[in-house]
Amino acid sequence: MSKTFGISELGNAVVNVFDTIAFCKEMSLCKFGWGFIARSTPKFRAPKATAAEWVEQFGDVMPSVVKITKVTNARAYDYEDAVNRQLTKADFKSDALNGYDWVVPNVIKRAQKDGSLQLTLLFKDSDKTTFETFYIVFNFDGTYRFATEDETTFIKNHLYVAPNKSKKQSEMGIADKDVVQVRNYKFSNVIAVGKTPQIEEMWANIER
Repeated sequence: MSKTFGISELGNAVVNVFDTIAFCKEMSLCKFGWGFIARSTPKFRAPKATAAEWVEQFGDVMPSVVKITKVTNARAYDYEDAVNRQLTKADFKSDALNGYDWVVPNVIKRAQKDGSLQLTLLFKDSDKTTFETFYIVFNFDGTYRFATEDETTFIKNHLYVAPNKSKKQSEMGIADKDVVQVRNYKFSNVIAVGKTPQIEEMWANIER
């Protein structure tokens, strides 16, 4: 039976570090078919300029919002190798590891400065890696709840969207669908890691 997460667990649950490292070491050998659930704090575009819109939607100042993301069919491949395979000569050098050391190559890295761990996701638009999200809203009285459909639409319309393509790769002639993208998730924000079917089942069992 898959683990069931309630809203409070989604806001606080953290993976077991040693179990997750062991799983990722095994998973990295097959390089495909894993996934995870993680939370993050979304960034919003011009929050001060749109403050009146937030008050109209939520009845008060801008609330705290947490994003919950499910990733499935993730891959584990070397960033530089993946880029260089798209090129006629292997001359791409990544700066993505500056200040970090791999704990599990291409999956888990540790910051040299403070020893904190990050789960690293590498993907291309042409991969079968999938993403699904929803949002938790923290009310002004200290309680929290899942965002309604209208609130979710509002939140998505106000998100800051950072450039998600590598300018360096594009300038080297790599097509957009083959640009290798990187996402890093703090271990303290990772709720679950497992094989894709396990993550799909956990996601389906979230009590919403």
